[in-house]
Amino acid sequence: MIELTKSIPMNDGTLPILTVDDVWAGLVEKAENPLPYVEAITACTVVERFEGGLVRDIVHNGPVREVVTFYPKKLVHFVRTHGSARGTIDNEIGVDENGDDQLTFTFRIVFDGVEPGSDQEREYGAQMQGDYLAAVRTTLNAVRDRVTAGVAS
Repeated sequence: MIELTKSIPMNDGTLPILTVDDVWAGLVEKAENPLPYVEAITACTVVERFEGGLVRDIVHNGPVREVVTFYPKKLVHFVRTHGSARGTIDNEIGVDENGDDQLTFTFRIVFDGVEPGSDQEREYGAQMQGDYLAAVRTTLNAVRDRVTAGVAS
């Protein structure tokens, strides 16, 4: 299993300043339509909605089904149930040790046909680390674009 957590400040001096409400609205939008937020995802269809979440089919290095659960203004939890990489991904709004708002992405993924602890798993992990750190930054940039455009949070 590859497990990685990456956090970055929600506000690093880049304008506009983001609120928790802004970032939360962006995370919900990202769950419903990740294309503007995650470059590696090339298609998304929401196939079901339920109280507190949705089920979506995405294309991310092949077809993937995810069950997405919303914990308002705190956490979006993704469970990959189908595809060659299964596990969980969390997008979490939190506060760092200095009291500043931060966005944390955590993933725990197992790949079909990849031996745990192998060089191949380490290579996948390094690639995913780069992809997910980029996704955190891209998400915050997309939220800033949304706020600048006047899209209500």
